[in-house]
Amino acid sequence: MKSLFPLHTAPRDPHEFVAVSWNLHKGRSPLGFQTWQAMRRWMQRIPADAYFLQEVMAQRRSTSSNKSRITTADEDWHCHATEISTALQLHLALGPNVHKPSWRHGNAILSSSPLTPGERWDISAHRFEQRGLLVARTIVNQRPVILLCVHLALTRAARLRQMEWLAHWIVREAPNGPLILAGDFNDWKSDSIPIFQALGLCEVAMTLGQAAKTFPAFSPALALDKMFVREFTPMELIPASKAAWLSDHLPYIARLRLAPPTPIQQKITL
Repeated sequence: MKSLFPLHTAPRDPHEFVAVSWNLHKGRSPLGFQTWQAMRRWMQRIPADAYFLQEVMAQRRSTSSNKSRITTADEDWHCHATEISTALQLHLALGPNVHKPSWRHGNAILSSSPLTPGERWDISAHRFEQRGLLVARTIVNQRPVILLCVHLALTRAARLRQMEWLAHWIVREAPNGPLILAGDFNDWKSDSIPIFQALGLCEVAMTLGQAAKTFPAFSPALALDKMFVREFTPMELIPASKAAWLSDHLPYIARLRLAPPTPIQQKITL
């Protein structure tokens, strides 16, 4: 695997697409220290086209003026994903999963190309874990692309149900065309591989014959995070340099290639 840093200086293939999936652990390090600002700076060094983020935190501002009133206005919340998207000048789709009076967290998709408003689908398998599927759509190389961000359950039985629900959603709502499904699957047994392969999706690391071990970040031993693609060609799995102390997961970084549309596809797109 090549170093990450040459991405900044090497000329980019116009058909190349860099995708990053990362569980931000609510903006905290494995030891519980706040690191979200360092996470933002790390992402500013990565020329990615799309980020699939999980456990993105938002906190209600603790000012005396809003303690006495109930509001969900954006200006009363400090959202990590919003600040990151502003700093990186990226488009943003949000899908909160957990709602508390003073904080919330969930999934986010950031993209260099405009996104449709994000759609959140509840895929909670039981009342102890609130989980969601975040759906966004964009245009890449003149082709419509579907972007899916997920964070699956901790127990295997719940995960398997969620994977089947995701598979049904793809069959019903996105049966063909370019697609990226990425996130924290908590899938150390790789149960997801045959389920999504049956739909024509390939897992990037598996296709490249490499292990995408992302957990625990300081000594990765488990491949909990996955990235499935359709009509994208996996080109390279890129190591996440200098990110081990930022979250409990390492970022999953993939270089992909999306072919330009055929004349028929171009007519359909237009």
